[in-house]
Amino acid sequence: MEKEIYYTVEKIKKTPAGRVYCIKSTMGTNFEMLVSNEQYERFDIEEGEMIDDKRFLAIREEMLFDNARRAAFSILSCGENNKKSLIMKLQAKGFSYELCKNMAIYMEHRGYIDEKKQIGLLCDGYLKKKYGKIKIINELVTKGYLREDVMEYVQKELSKIDFASNCAYIIENKFMPLPSVSSEDFKKMMGALMRYGYSFGEIKGALTIITRGSGNE
Repeated sequence: MEKEIYYTVEKIKKTPAGRVYCIKSTMGTNFEMLVSNEQYERFDIEEGEMIDDKRFLAIREEMLFDNARRAAFSILSCGENNKKSLIMKLQAKGFSYELCKNMAIYMEHRGYIDEKKQIGLLCDGYLKKKYGKIKIINELVTKGYLREDVMEYVQKELSKIDFASNCAYIIENKFMPLPSVSSEDFKKMMGALMRYGYSFGEIKGALTIITRGSGNE
């Protein structure tokens, strides 16, 4: 039968960040647990009081959640983060993945993370760089946004973007005069345009725009 463990709150220290419980278990292990003032009032534990394992773990869980929440607010105050980046930064501070994931969801539900808004702002930046649709999608997914959210935004908001014209802009500014179709330079241009995220159809459309504009149909 597993031995039941109890904990004695030997001292409670008041700090600017809250209260620190100085706890010693019946196994002789010492713990210091910082809890917020709000938690301290709710726990209602006094110096010298003995608590069981269940209550100790409940306090520890709330303490860790509160610490993670403070860390999350600190991270978010320094710049825009999506759930993936917040999780990674919290993990780097020593919190468990499960706690980090729950904290990211917690922050999103309370409006501190708005991934759909972030996707829109990033798309605006990518379009200014003349990225093609494929590259935009891949960039967003790589940053940790859900593919279904990305595809929903792209299909709804980017359906009217003339990507062939954007591709033509790149060709005119980077690859003119236009290389002949059979040349090595043409192959290099095609590879570069595909890396920009343009499909073969969009590149073909861009070449049509350029040749029409130059009167070389």
